[in-house]
Amino acid sequence: MSFVTKILLPFLLVWFCLIFGIAGAPGRDHQDQPGNVRRQSGSFAITGAPVIDGRIPQRLEIRQLRKNNAQWNLYLLALNRFQQMDQSDVRSYYQLSGIHGQPFTEWDGVPLVQNMGYCSHTSNLFATWHRPYIAAFEQVLYDIVQEVATSVVNDTNDEYKKAASTFRHPYWDWAAPSSDGGPVLPAPVSGSPYIVLYLPNGSQTVNNPLYQYKFTSSDLFSFPDSPFNVWQETMRYPSTKSAAATSQNPLVSQQISQSQDSYVQRFTNLLEAYPRFVNFSSSAWTPNSPGYDSLESLHNQIHGLVGNGGHMAIIDYAGFDPLFWLHHAQVDRLLAIWQALYPNSYVEASDERIGSAAIAQGARTDVDTPLKPFHNDTNGNFWTSATASNVENFGYSYPEIQGKSISEVKAAVNALYAASSGKTISRRSNVAGHDIPLAPLIAAGLSNEAPVEAVPDPPATGNYTEWLSNIRVAKDALEQTFFVHIFLGDFNPDPKTWTFEPNLVGSHAVLTPYVMKRDPAQTTIVTGQIPLTRALRVDEQKGLVNMQDEEKTKEYLTRNLHWRVTTMDDKDVPRDQVPDLKISVVAANVQAAQADDEFPVWGELKVQQDITNGRPAGLGSEDDV
Repeated sequence: MSFVTKILLPFLLVWFCLIFGIAGAPGRDHQDQPGNVRRQSGSFAITGAPVIDGRIPQRLEIRQLRKNNAQWNLYLLALNRFQQMDQSDVRSYYQLSGIHGQPFTEWDGVPLVQNMGYCSHTSNLFATWHRPYIAAFEQVLYDIVQEVATSVVNDTNDEYKKAASTFRHPYWDWAAPSSDGGPVLPAPVSGSPYIVLYLPNGSQTVNNPLYQYKFTSSDLFSFPDSPFNVWQETMRYPSTKSAAATSQNPLVSQQISQSQDSYVQRFTNLLEAYPRFVNFSSSAWTPNSPGYDSLESLHNQIHGLVGNGGHMAIIDYAGFDPLFWLHHAQVDRLLAIWQALYPNSYVEASDERIGSAAIAQGARTDVDTPLKPFHNDTNGNFWTSATASNVENFGYSYPEIQGKSISEVKAAVNALYAASSGKTISRRSNVAGHDIPLAPLIAAGLSNEAPVEAVPDPPATGNYTEWLSNIRVAKDALEQTFFVHIFLGDFNPDPKTWTFEPNLVGSHAVLTPYVMKRDPAQTTIVTGQIPLTRALRVDEQKGLVNMQDEEKTKEYLTRNLHWRVTTMDDKDVPRDQVPDLKISVVAANVQAAQADDEFPVWGELKVQQDITNGRPAGLGSEDDV
């Protein structure tokens, strides 16, 4: 190869792209390119990973995938290659990640109607839009896995080729408890920028593609926002805003574990008490609606706690963090479980509160709205919520739902989460007549005999009260992503400690683009919910409150429930200076589940205004619920 071809030509190409603003300029060395990623003419058809022999593989929890040495090695080797793909390719890691936000450029020929990312947020399409998005990522990764299995790994008995044929992208189950007290954040994601793989021909140390994604200089030129235009790799809870910043993964792990009680309860509450999709999916506030929580709001909490000022905390840049894909596979799993439980409810017609790069603000959307920019064929047709409703259309499933009845799905959910969420069933028992999928239990390091932290059950009568704190606020309140922290008891006045405080019940995140200019005339109100029941039961064990006495419980909450607001750089924002912030407490009488394949039955949620009335940002007697 001549000097001109090898050295000068790539330099001239990069220079030409920078000068004339061509999006997606090549930024990786072509010697690392996958050679047999399926290429297509026309639009990039998102079909999902292919199904072999008619058996649809399951996505596995990342800790379970790690137990399969062949698939684990293939996953990491392929993800490394994926991150090195030519960025001019619409299937590259860089371009697929950029669909979600920056660099706000056209993808696969789909024009932009607004200067923002394609992702649907604060929208009834939130959950369904992300399904073909993750499927596209999985499809490309699957193809690279096949190449690695045949050309990289020296496998004499075809173990790797067999493992490759059923590979699917894993999910990270942040709601699953750990029996050994280990961190919720898996070690391979946060431990080291390098990882050792044990291959048939010996061990090999490689870059850990789950730890971070490394940008090229040309990438950073396309990002307008500081410090994202100086950080050479994705950041989690960055130490500074300078180019010398490092990710503080141990702190991320600590605060993820600290808040886990809140999101495992949110997880189960959404499955038990939200039978309508319109309430389940979107974080947008509907006045006087029966519930304040949503799949999107719960998803936002994880984004905020992982990013905390880094890429995952900002909609525009979140897609570049490798943890984004593990998190969103889990979000898709929660959607799939909910769909299995409530097959008669789905996307309803609604107006877009904010819109996206492909949908104008205020546009009417419904189950047949194209989920742009995701094509389902090479002729320019798009996936819709209707066509994306079944995960098997994309060639994958999940252990809790595949071939399961509604009662079997409930049994699987209870086996995994009921004890740690403080629900009635605080034991892990086999359910007669049901084949409980043990894969997720194994994945999280659990077994049927695994010890669980003791949390008192509801009274023997089977009726108890669920207590929850409702959060309502303008999405653009602070023009950036921010936290609303809920405490039960005293806490350190230093806001830097708040996500680690022992009396923290949960930190809810309001996720925004990098800059979201405040516009009171067009503001969007969003909601979230932090459950209080488990924290109250723990305090009851300590003799601090008697939950059998509702009035005494109200008095206890009035004295001890506190809320504070911080930006992503741990700065305290006075509660009464946060536009449209309203905190309230609601309670519902609940009939406890009577069997392992049943859910609790929730009564009407009732607002307890006396608890927050008259306090900064507390819901008042004249405020809408």
